[in-house]
Amino acid sequence: MESDCFAFLFLFLIASTASPSSMATPEEVSALIRFKRSSVDSDPKGFLQNWTVDGSDSGSTPCSWNGVVCSAADGRVCSLNLSNMGVTGRLNLEHLMALPSLLDLNLRGNSFYGNLSYSRTASSLPCGFETVDLSSNTFNETIPSEFLSSCPRLVSLNLSRNSIRGGIFPFGASVRELDLSRNRISDYGLLNYSLSSCSGLSYLNFSDNKLTGRLGDVPSCTSLTFLDLSYNNLSGDFSAFDLGTCGSMMVLDLSYNGLNGTALPLSLASCRKLEELNLSGNNFTGEIPSFWKNFVSLRRLSLANNRFSGEIPPELGQTCGTLVELNLAGNGLTGGLLSTFVSCSSLQRLDLGDNQLSGDFVEQVISTLPALRYLHLPFNNISGPVPLAALTSCSLLEVIDLGSNEFTGEIPTGLCSSLPNLQRILLPNNFLSGAMPLDLGNCTNLRSLDLSFNELNGPVPPGIWSLPKLVDLVIWANNLSGEIPESLCSNSTSLETLILSYNILTGSIPSSLTKCVNLVWVSLSGNRLTGRIPSRIGRLQSLAILQLGNNNLSGEIPPEFGSCQNLIWLDLASNRLSGAIPRTLASQAGLIVPGIVSGKQFAFLRNEAGNICPGAGVLFEFEDIRPERLANFPLVHSCPATRIYTGTTVYSFPGNGSMIYLDLSYNSLSGTIPENFGSMDYLQVLNLGHNELTGTIPETFGGLRMIGVLDLSHNHLTGNIPGALGSLTFLSDMDVSNNNLTGPIPPTGQLTTFPPTRYENNSGLCGLPLPPCGAKASNHDFYYDSGGRSFFGWSILIGIVLSVLIVFLLLLVLYKMKRHQKTEELRVGYVESLPTSGTTSWKLSCVLEPLSINVATFEKPLRKLTFAHLLEATNGFSADSLIGSGGVSTLAGTPGYVPPEYYQSFRCTTKGDVYSYGVVLLELLSGKKPIDPLEFGDNNLVGWAKQLVKENRCSEIFDPDLMGNKSGDAELYQYLKIAFECLDDQPLHRPTMIQVMAMFKELQVDTDSDFLDTYSIGRAIIDESREKAP
Repeated sequence: MESDCFAFLFLFLIASTASPSSMATPEEVSALIRFKRSSVDSDPKGFLQNWTVDGSDSGSTPCSWNGVVCSAADGRVCSLNLSNMGVTGRLNLEHLMALPSLLDLNLRGNSFYGNLSYSRTASSLPCGFETVDLSSNTFNETIPSEFLSSCPRLVSLNLSRNSIRGGIFPFGASVRELDLSRNRISDYGLLNYSLSSCSGLSYLNFSDNKLTGRLGDVPSCTSLTFLDLSYNNLSGDFSAFDLGTCGSMMVLDLSYNGLNGTALPLSLASCRKLEELNLSGNNFTGEIPSFWKNFVSLRRLSLANNRFSGEIPPELGQTCGTLVELNLAGNGLTGGLLSTFVSCSSLQRLDLGDNQLSGDFVEQVISTLPALRYLHLPFNNISGPVPLAALTSCSLLEVIDLGSNEFTGEIPTGLCSSLPNLQRILLPNNFLSGAMPLDLGNCTNLRSLDLSFNELNGPVPPGIWSLPKLVDLVIWANNLSGEIPESLCSNSTSLETLILSYNILTGSIPSSLTKCVNLVWVSLSGNRLTGRIPSRIGRLQSLAILQLGNNNLSGEIPPEFGSCQNLIWLDLASNRLSGAIPRTLASQAGLIVPGIVSGKQFAFLRNEAGNICPGAGVLFEFEDIRPERLANFPLVHSCPATRIYTGTTVYSFPGNGSMIYLDLSYNSLSGTIPENFGSMDYLQVLNLGHNELTGTIPETFGGLRMIGVLDLSHNHLTGNIPGALGSLTFLSDMDVSNNNLTGPIPPTGQLTTFPPTRYENNSGLCGLPLPPCGAKASNHDFYYDSGGRSFFGWSILIGIVLSVLIVFLLLLVLYKMKRHQKTEELRVGYVESLPTSGTTSWKLSCVLEPLSINVATFEKPLRKLTFAHLLEATNGFSADSLIGSGGVSTLAGTPGYVPPEYYQSFRCTTKGDVYSYGVVLLELLSGKKPIDPLEFGDNNLVGWAKQLVKENRCSEIFDPDLMGNKSGDAELYQYLKIAFECLDDQPLHRPTMIQVMAMFKELQVDTDSDFLDTYSIGRAIIDESREKAP
């Protein structure tokens, strides 16, 4: 008590010795100090060090403290700005609310956390806040209702860029601007309140949250000028949407939701002041409406990535005098731009890509647009000579993207002299011919040049190699000839992407390549390059992907590769390299930080024919290229079994990574395999086949926990196959054939499931799938004489047994879920004309013959299930019901069933099958399809179900037809628990199918479950699996 009194007296003395016009009151000083003590746990940058009151500085006032602003009129604290100071702590606003003159509070860009609650006493204080910005912090809880409602003058509240889940409303009637974007809000009540009580709001931003449900009307938002609900999962028929009196609306963004409708709402025409309208990424169908004449101020219009069809309405062109940006990409539009669009004199950005446009509108219309800077027309059906000469009249052009069309002819000269601002020329996947014009080397502002997949010939113009701003040079799959000169990167080090693979380039790799220190992706595969790999390659610290395969390179592999600290993909296959494999290739293990090559479009051609074909596969840069064009590429057909994967590069590790792909096959490498290769935790493909390697297979290979493909065939390896290889759960293909290995094949893991060809021509190997150890030579010969049929027969038997087990599990689940329904409901009607993957139909009478399956693993026989039920559950065994029946031009696997790790690698695994089984089980429990845009928007069944579990709403997952009986409901939760264990984001956390069967075996039909008591643990597991690596 005495110390508090002394402190008060001290503050009073300070206040009495200063001018009233420059001093805060003692109460304000005390409130600020209390705020610092209660809310700031860490101040790493020391910004608040001068927030002190002591005898050494009697003239110090809060007005001189960092972030504090006082009024010039009365010296009271009127503003507090601690933005981007890196401060951490549980935020307590109570003490700041006690500052009656504090109008502006800015705490954005820190690490404050908590739920922002405060006492009732604080609610009664004369809060003077007018603007509050708490954005970009780490709040992750539900905010109390009526937050800051005691602040009668609060006008602007910004809580964006946090992880807030809900709460806040009802907020005060004085609020005019509310920004809750980039949170995890799923409380539809908050949105509904905001839209129904928005008479005073002028700015409302809920973008990038987790909102679901049908979007409600906004008839009362008469003052609203800005409404952004983009990147949620809102649904409903937008064609009947009522925007009310929206005469003040200037920005409306509903993009990337699940809205649908055959037309845009007529009420939209009332929003005459609209400047920006974004309805991209929804499910709108029909034709684009023609009421655009009402929008006399429209500057930006985006209807991209919907399902609009028909032609672009001419009315849009008649009223586009104010348009700056027009984006209609990703629809099914036909025709072209009509002559009315020549009036778009202000248009700077035009994106009509990924449609079915055709005709000569580029020459007739687009070439007349004087303000055009960005032109995107990829993935259309535009044919004829490439219209680059016509586009030279658009003198401000910076980007020309005409990829994946049907343009022919030669690239004209004089392009950059007429277009001095040109930065990107993207013409891949056309039918351009002839030589590249020499004056392309004069495009001094050029940053990206992509001419891949054309029919160009001749050398690359000399000036291109030394362009000062060039970042991406991508010209693969042409007929380019000549050499890569030493002038490469002589004028700049800006080059990041150099992809010239599958041409007929000759000569050696210039040593000047090592001057391009910012290179990230280099691909020179499939040429006729000779000589050595430059020894100073280690200077390329940013290099992530290096492909030099299928050339005639010689010499040793430079040990300096170990200095490339970001190298994750190294392909040196099919050359004439010799010498030992440098152990430094594993030097990056545990050091690679993800991100440097993320977001690149790629295609991976995987060799699925084993060592019949050289190499494990080929990685292609795949921007603006049609998959069907790649499917006709000769390289795809050079092997009897290949598969094409496409996607976007994503790292398979969160940090401390290693190389993921290493192919040194088909060379003349000698010596032993480095022991430290086993330290590459994230290596997925290791191909050392077809070399001259000796020694043993390192025991350390048991550390390759993510390995999927391991090829050591056609070497001179000796010794045993290490038993540790049996612990590699992701191993889907291993080949050690044609070596000198001896001893038994380890009977663990997946080693016994590979075909005998993967072990053949090792005279000392024995055990499954080879003959048993100790068998005579004659038996060995007999095995191989008839062994193909014998092994094939055993494979069929094993496959049948596994199939029966899986089908039984599905049927058992169906039985348990349906057992409380009336028998007659199962037996009514006919199951007729169920579609199949073929041309036949299933026609079954209402006499349901029982299907009897007995498996010794289970104690209880299967009852009351029929073949008709199975047909109905699988839609007549149609292709839509198959797991992993995706097309070859996309990542393998049916959408909705594919586990997350399939988008980060190129392999199918048993743990991936467990995930797919979990999706099937979740389908049965919910009665919903794995992907349904109307139901889930951009989400899917798994994401939807996990969100409900986290919100403690797991009962909403179940099909209502399955609910109603207490004991039955308890069993449903048991099945849901099994499903979520199968659906864990981390493969290593998923059970095996044997473990899944054991779980089903343990379930007792007539006993209650304590699952509900432990389900909170399951929710925690789901949350953690998103953020933690195995």
